[in-house]
Amino acid sequence: MVRALHRLLLLSILPVLLISGASFARELILVEAGELPIILTAPHGGREEVPGCSLRTPTGSRFVTGADLNTDLLARDIAGEITRLTGKRPYLVIARFQRRYIDANRRADEAYAESGCAADYDFYHAAIRRFVDEVRAKYPAAMLFDIHGQAAYRDSILRGTHHGAAVTRLLARAGAPAVTGPDSVFGQFAKMGYRIIPANDTAPTDRVEAKNYTGGHTVLLYGSHNADGIDTMQLEFGRDLRGQIVIGQTAKDGGQAVVAFYRRYLEQSSATAAPAGVLSR
Repeated sequence: MVRALHRLLLLSILPVLLISGASFARELILVEAGELPIILTAPHGGREEVPGCSLRTPTGSRFVTGADLNTDLLARDIAGEITRLTGKRPYLVIARFQRRYIDANRRADEAYAESGCAADYDFYHAAIRRFVDEVRAKYPAAMLFDIHGQAAYRDSILRGTHHGAAVTRLLARAGAPAVTGPDSVFGQFAKMGYRIIPANDTAPTDRVEAKNYTGGHTVLLYGSHNADGIDTMQLEFGRDLRGQIVIGQTAKDGGQAVVAFYRRYLEQSSATAAPAGVLSR
């Protein structure tokens, strides 16, 4: 009971903590407020057990309990490279809990087995919702990148936008090049030599995104096809790009790709934004 009340208290004070623009590390979720119209999330790289929470039981069409190896580190280091290149921080939300307890990229009815797990799931999404609402209020345009890993295409990076739906506003104002052109994130990765699936010669609205990798709950919930969303895409990094020897280079390249996209498609918005830590009303 005390633990549950403590969690509810943390949820209630989260907005106050984040208005200051400070970092806030909960035991099982890392939350860092930013200064750019960029949010990075990572739901599946967690390594920690969840006290008082039972293991998930099979439910839903795709039941997966394994971690996306090193995606927590990848998201953190991409954020670090973005900060190094721009002098400003992106927003960051990383789940530290193991996926076998909580899958933060599923609806609540599929994400965990019992109510004792709900607080950490709710806290993760409360942080994302807070950041999405903040960047919507501060910037004319913003982007959320949901960082994942996969082993089906070990040497590739997969695009997941629900066939363009989650980047509806980006496509409306900047067209297909914002997703597949040379200054897009995937265009930058391709120039660096990465294999991109689907290839950049396909239209963002073609129904060619790889089956099971079109974007999960996060993309559906926060994408710009929703009135209260922002442009959102899932980046699925192949297993061979996340090993100990290569992950540093992957993160550096990822940060450079995001910054190139930011400078081409978001920086003008950033220039007219409110000061960091100030929430427009």
